[in-house]
Order: sequence, then C-alpha cells, then structure tokens
Amino acid sequence: MDAGWTGTSAFGSMAQVGWIVTITIHGFILLLVLWIIVSRVMRRSTERRRRNMVAVWRPLLAEGLAEAPTTLPSIHPRDHVLFLYLWNSLQESIKGEASGQLNDVARRLGMDTVAMRLLHTGRIRRQLLAVATLGHLKEASVWDELVRLAHAHNAFLAIEAARAMVRIRPQAAIPRLVPLFSTRSDWSPLKVMALLNEAGADLAATALAQATVSAPPPIAARLIRLLASLRSPYALPIIRQLMNEQKPAEDVIAASLSLFGECNDPQDLPMIRVYLTHPTWYIRVQAATALGKMGLEEDEARLIGLLEDTYWWVRYRAAEALSNLPSMTETKMAELQATLPTIELQEVITPFLTKFRATKTAAALPAA
Repeated sequence: MDAGWTGTSAFGSMAQVGWIVTITIHGFILLLVLWIIVSRVMRRSTERRRRNMVAVWRPLLAEGLAEAPTTLPSIHPRDHVLFLYLWNSLQESIKGEASGQLNDVARRLGMDTVAMRLLHTGRIRRQLLAVATLGHLKEASVWDELVRLAHAHNAFLAIEAARAMVRIRPQAAIPRLVPLFSTRSDWSPLKVMALLNEAGADLAATALAQATVSAPPPIAARLIRLLASLRSPYALPIIRQLMNEQKPAEDVIAASLSLFGECNDPQDLPMIRVYLTHPTWYIRVQAATALGKMGLEEDEARLIGLLEDTYWWVRYRAAEALSNLPSMTETKMAELQATLPTIELQEVITPFLTKFRATKTAAALPAA
C-alpha cells in the first residue's frame, strides 16, 4: 500500500515538473514572438521617421547650400543621429562656400553641441559620426581630443580623427600626422591619399619629404611611395639631395626612382639612367619604368640592353618602357623582336607589339 502510494506520488511529481517545463518553454516562445513583433514595429517606426526626416530636411539643406533658411524646424533629440548622417552625407558631396552654409545651419540647430556629446560616448559608430561632424564644422575646440583619437587602436576611428584634423588645421595637422602615416600599416593607403590631397598635395609633399631625411630606411621608403602617388614637384629637391648626399638603402632608391618617374622632370634623367645597371634587380625595374615615362630616343639602346637581363620583371618593364617612348614605332618594335636570340626573349616584346597593332587598327576604324 505504501509502495503504491509512493509510486503514485512520484509519478504526480514528474507530471507536475513536466507541466512546468512545458509552460516555461511556451512562455519563452511567446516572449520570442513578442520580441520579434516589437522589433519589427520599432524598425518600421525608425524607417518611417527616417523617411520623414529626409523628406523635411533634404530640401531645407539643399536650400541652405545657397542661402541659410530664415526659420528652421526643431529636431527631436531621438532624431539627432539621423539628421547628422544626412548632413554629413551632403557635406561629403560638396566643396567650397556651400560647406560653410551647411555649417551655419548645423550650428543654429545646436548640432555642434550634440556632436561633442556623442564624441564622448563609448560607442564607436557614434564617435565616428561625431568626429566627421566636428571635422566638417572645423570645430577647433576639440583639437586636442582629435590628436588623441588619431592614435587610437581602432583604425577607422584614428584615420577619421586624422581627416578631421586636416579639415580644421591642415598646416598644423600634417606634421603631426606624418609619423602615423609611416607607422600605421592598418590605415588604408587610399584613405591616406585622400587625406593628403584634402590637405593640399604641395603642403603634404613638403612635410613628407622633410620627414624622409631622418627616417629609418623602411619608413623613408614608405613615405617616398606616398610622395610618388601625390606627384608633387615640391618633394623633388629634398629627395634629390637625399639621393646625392647620402648612401640610401635599396628600398629608398627604388621608391625615389618611382617618384622621379611620376613627377616626370627631365632634370632627373641622368640619375635614372645610372640605376639601369644597379646590381639589385628591383631597382633596375624601377629605373626602366621611370625611363619609360620620361625617356628620349637616345634611351632606346639602354632599354634594349635590359631585354636580356637575367630577371624576367626587368625584361618585361624594359619592353614596356620601350613601347612608351615617343620615338618607338610598330616597325621598330617588330624589327627589334626579330633580332632577339631566343623565343623567350622575343615573347617579352609580343604584348607591346600587339598593343601597337591594336592602336593602329582602332585609329583606322571610322568614327561612330
């Protein structure tokens, strides 16, 4: 009797636990469904607010490009971030005095204060938005904070802070940022180039060139490669002096030859010709490439000599440089190919001879 009662009691307890577990699972499912519904409603509400914000403010901001509106509607605090995204998007697409008109609109709305508040939040996306806003506003009061953020571990935040510095004080920003350009391998080269061009290619070139003089070879080479992308002649006197008065490392020589080729100053031709016979193959590559951009008819023989170099890249760049010389023709390239002693050497000429023929064919076609 007692054993039967005990068994029934145990069965009842297990059933009760089962009901509790079932109810709990259904409760969690119900909460999940409610969470999904609430999330969708909130997302739709946010999207609706965003559309309304764009519908109201896009024409007002467009009007503000010419002349600031006399009256501006207020912005609810919850829409501050939406407004700043819209405002920054428009700022990125314009230049000149129109940017100042948009700044007036933002300051009248108190967006400078909002941006400074967002700057000190712990959320990266809002900090990025704040930094971009303050840079466009040329808000000098946050200069020290931007200098600190330019050294931040987060690469996106650091380079955005660097851009803001350039927008606020380009002449003060570039010397401070040059050490970062040389050491921050996590910064996108494209963004660095955009930043340097925004500061002014000549201003940036002078600062970068001066930094190469005392920089260790790997860093100096990296800075000179940036100079080659800028193509500013302001760097040339300093780099020439570096090449003539010091014994630069091979990486520095290669980068300098690339710079000379991009700047295309005839004054650098003698130095480029000297390095066509350098013992290091990639220096010969850069010398041949530079000569192809600025060489004369007398340089044909020098480049032809490189067609039998032991390194394929040297032979290839020499053939490419020959095809780029103003004095080179299809006939001369074909005759040159025929004189080369091996099929392997002749094949280096083939793509550039084909380019000559394709150009000739295209020129013969009637205009559409």
